Amino acid sequence: LFARASLLRAVPRAQPPALPDPRGFASSCMEPGEYEALVARAPHSATAAIDLLQAMRTHKIRQPELVVIHGGRLLKGSHRTFGNELWTVMEQVFIAAAELGVEGWRDYCLKQLTKKFPSSQRVERLKGIYQESEGKWVEAKNIYVKILADKPEDTLTHKRLIALLKQRGKISEAIEEINKYLDTFSTDTEVWHELAMMYIEAGSLQRAIFCFEELMVANKRSMYHILTYAELLYSVGDYEISRKYYSLACYMDGSNLRALWGLLAVNMALAEKDKGNDKMAQLQTFTVERLKRAYAGKGAHGKLATGLLTNGLPAVQ
Repeated sequence: LFARASLLRAVPRAQPPALPDPRGFASSCMEPGEYEALVARAPHSATAAIDLLQAMRTHKIRQPELVVIHGGRLLKGSHRTFGNELWTVMEQVFIAAAELGVEGWRDYCLKQLTKKFPSSQRVERLKGIYQESEGKWVEAKNIYVKILADKPEDTLTHKRLIALLKQRGKISEAIEEINKYLDTFSTDTEVWHELAMMYIEAGSLQRAIFCFEELMVANKRSMYHILTYAELLYSVGDYEISRKYYSLACYMDGSNLRALWGLLAVNMALAEKDKGNDKMAQLQTFTVERLKRAYAGKGAHGKLATGLLTNGLPAVQ
């Protein structure tokens, strides 16, 4: 079986934009330094390169240039090195090459996969991705529609159709398709998050708030979901509920700077209303002290933050 790849990403035809460093994401899924160690070992042995590619699939780390470099090097060698991983790696290299516009590896991998799995719907979906990378939107859409006619429960193909609309700039149509998708696959958190991000880009913050409520139902202890929800509430002026979720985030992790600064900001927004409220004054004091402690001994920027916290904040009376 092929490895599952996230297919909500658009496939660019031209040169891709600069890619984000995935190490911050990897560190939340792996032990500190584990991913960096895999990257460092990968050039020196086939086994290490296979381990790196497997880790990138498992933890959904997006760094396609590394996939093409190490996967391509492996595919140039003996295919016996892979064992059962050969076709998985070949699909992984194809997707990365299609994203980066590396036509040689893209075409080679698709040819080999088609030869090995001539009747596979999964390979048909890869053909759709190939057409996207060529800018042939109608042909790609026709492939996806045909797949869904035979297998309407194929969620990855649904997501490719959504990505097709998104990369063509048809955001309103993409949002409509996502909502139709979620009517059937309502527990797909990846798509709820994609919808939330699209609403944020469109300035529909209230709708994005609803999406993050769904995400928090699925994962009640996700710090990312809680903090983003609190920030969205702050942005629409719902300070009281925003403060509750910033407080929850600080309770879960009292050293989280994003949570502490958010709580400080919402306390300041409610300062007039909180006058005479001893509990809220204690909460503000707690927040400021935690921030000062976090910045103690952190050099020039720590001194700047400490000075702001000491001299630049209105007090809650």
